[in-house]
Amino acid sequence: MATSVKMRDEDKRRLDRLQGELQAMRGRRVSQQDLLAWLLTMGEREKAALGEDAARPLTARERRTLMSLPVKTGIPSGEETIDEDLARDAR
Repeated sequence: MATSVKMRDEDKRRLDRLQGELQAMRGRRVSQQDLLAWLLTMGEREKAALGEDAARPLTARERRTLMSLPVKTGIPSGEETIDEDLARDAR
């Protein structure tokens, strides 16, 4: 059964490039389905390394990206009242 997977355009380009490089190395077609299955198998074998990578400090770019994401708290506020709202909620 085939399932669609949503991914960023850059990740799709990387997957396509990897697929092409593997096809050139092996001299035969490599489907994206087979490539993803192989990557998942590698990931399962390397769980410890993946866990260590997840625990690494964020890069400056990753921090900026994270800080730019909206956070929905359910508390109506604006930039001018955030400090007041936080102080009131802390009491």
